[in-house]
Amino acid sequence: MTRNPKQPPTPRSAVREVAQTTGSTIIDLKSTYIDPDVEVGPGTVIYPNTTILGRTTIGARCRIGPNAVISDSRIEDEVTVFASVVEGATIERGADVGPFSHLRPGAHLEPGVHIGNFVEVKASRIGAGSRAGHFSYIGDAHVGADVNIGAGTVTCNYDGENKNETVIEDGAFIGSDTMLVAPVRVGRKAATGAGSVVTKDVPDGAKVAGVPARRTTPASNTRKTRNSSPGKPSAKRVKRKRG
Repeated sequence: MTRNPKQPPTPRSAVREVAQTTGSTIIDLKSTYIDPDVEVGPGTVIYPNTTILGRTTIGARCRIGPNAVISDSRIEDEVTVFASVVEGATIERGADVGPFSHLRPGAHLEPGVHIGNFVEVKASRIGAGSRAGHFSYIGDAHVGADVNIGAGTVTCNYDGENKNETVIEDGAFIGSDTMLVAPVRVGRKAATGAGSVVTKDVPDGAKVAGVPARRTTPASNTRKTRNSSPGKPSAKRVKRKRG
């Protein structure tokens, strides 16, 4: 990976320098803007109407754009960002974002994550292979590996006074239009039915549905308490400010 000169004569020359020195391909120099501190790896293709700002690093063999805006983010190899906004985020190898997604500061996607149409992620870590394909808000959350987040899912993280955390453990299935009222935990391989409003922790392996959500199958453990099992991450309050 090669760094651009810090003070190129013009923005246009910075874009040209990226193409000439990094082994990347910029489809349209005229509609592409790249800040001088940006790093781009070999084999990456940058499509038209793309803006890359700040101290962003982009790995090898990525596909960026068209119509992408990326700032102060770390993007590893073989990532796709299509028609989306990425700010202060980390995207690990092989993940894909877009179209029309928004990664806000603190978003961290592990390898192979899929973030699809009209999904917003803020201050959340999403585990390897997890998927949020459509119309979802994930904020102040810790999502495990191989989780499916159905269309219309919302982490209800703000209670009017505090921002609260949602924990979704490995292999969980979150049904479409689920409202996760934080602080709340959904256990390993647990599931929520479509339209559920989850206000209490869901034990490992349990299925819940309804408003408010109630258990429809036994849990895989025998603990009948709202608290998480020993050794499991617990949802918590994270900060006291609006935004």
